[in-house]
Amino acid sequence: MKIMLEQAALAEPEVCIRGELASPQVTALIAALQRVGGLGKIFLYRDEREYPFDPGEISFFEARGSKVYARCGGEEYETRHKLYELCELLACKGFVQISKGVVANVDSIRSVEAEFSGNYTALLKDGKTQLTISRKYMKDFRNYVMEVK
Repeated sequence: MKIMLEQAALAEPEVCIRGELASPQVTALIAALQRVGGLGKIFLYRDEREYPFDPGEISFFEARGSKVYARCGGEEYETRHKLYELCELLACKGFVQISKGVVANVDSIRSVEAEFSGNYTALLKDGKTQLTISRKYMKDFRNYVMEVK
């Protein structure tokens, strides 16, 4: 890997990555930048195209099979990150794990209702999507909302 540093009169640092963007090395580099808050967007994929999204535009991530999908404005995109990576990377941007296979954007949740089973149902702001908050993750969800928001 070649690293180049250049002095410039910019309002904020700029990072440019050139090369094979799907390589594991580039994916790890992007993840490291996101952990330190250096990246404002996340790349999502559909039909062999890449789409940059602000994390705030994403309602939730869901793991299905061996892939992880993001829901943005009623559309579904694939991400190349693992669910646990997204949970770590986006915790500072309003995301929290609510079940084994879902990491949700707290800002996209309208209400939460208790179920008889001990789980909870989260209704999203779109008015139709419901996600289950498993009782195992409910304490973390509450703590996150109360401390971060």
